[in-house]
Amino acid sequence: MTWAVKRALATLVAVLFLTVPLVGASTGGGNVPDWLDRTAREVEAREHRTLVVTVRQTLALGEGDVRTGMERVVGAKKKDVRLVVVQTGLDSGPGGAVLLLLADSAVVPRDARVSTLPPDVLQSARKLRLCDRPRDGLCQLLERRDGQPVQVETGLLGSDPRMAPDEKAALQKAGHLSNVEPHRLLLPSGEDADGPGLGPAGMLLLTLLAAGAALFVLAVLRTRYRLPSVAGPAPTAWPAPVSWPAGTAGPMPAPPRRPPSRSWAADQAEPGPGGQRAVPDGPVRPATVRTRLHPQGYVELDGWLYRASWAEPYLDPPAPDATVDVSDRRPGLLLAYSPANSRH
Repeated sequence: MTWAVKRALATLVAVLFLTVPLVGASTGGGNVPDWLDRTAREVEAREHRTLVVTVRQTLALGEGDVRTGMERVVGAKKKDVRLVVVQTGLDSGPGGAVLLLLADSAVVPRDARVSTLPPDVLQSARKLRLCDRPRDGLCQLLERRDGQPVQVETGLLGSDPRMAPDEKAALQKAGHLSNVEPHRLLLPSGEDADGPGLGPAGMLLLTLLAAGAALFVLAVLRTRYRLPSVAGPAPTAWPAPVSWPAGTAGPMPAPPRRPPSRSWAADQAEPGPGGQRAVPDGPVRPATVRTRLHPQGYVELDGWLYRASWAEPYLDPPAPDATVDVSDRRPGLLLAYSPANSRH
């Protein structure tokens, strides 16, 4: 595993380590269901105002801490905040039933249904005095043991004085001043219908995970397609060739398109035992290896750098600063061999 991949993994782990506490803190009070948490935050932000919560779809309790959310709403309403719940659909789910208990007045269609609540939620409602008059009739309907939704026609609208036929009447029942526009909240917002959804904290965590994964993939790709690492300094850091005297001002000129003419001495080496050693096909000259030949690299010849290919793949390529014999039989590329004295 290369250093780039290790660094990307360490960055991803650090992001997750720092994000998890942030996400836990941003979920708003002990994993309260999103729709209830939003309602509590809106109520907490008002004072001497009216909040109209419109429930369009069913709201599920999920695994959230409903009691904590109810306590937050009840506590915030002490600042003279009036809560009006408007159910627009035929069924608002158990979450809608909780909001009806918390509301000062509500609007429920005559052909609608109200979901029953689990015993623990009703017990929390009683401790918060949400089942006292005038909500006692609604609590009795919501504690049915069969778990079936309660039809509004059974007497909810007539027995609960908080219920009104429309929003205007509900606002009047809640004591809202007609010349002041109430604050409004729409539930669900899209992600919390039939469940808590991801919520803002979940979206934040998902975004950070996607960013970390992208960084990791980028590091892997850069490592995978990077040119093979070479031992020794990079070509741009090599000393100036002998044809460019040290101390001369100005940048080093680029090598010419065509290398300078070279003289090649005849190599009279014989093939190795069994014909296993490669023998140059023509004259050779000694050159100094500047980057490892695996199989291609750079050699220095007469103060110039040339691209060369190691012609003896069955032998370990020479290290930088080693001496090799090169031949220019291959156009545009030198062929490097082990020195002549090792081929005899």
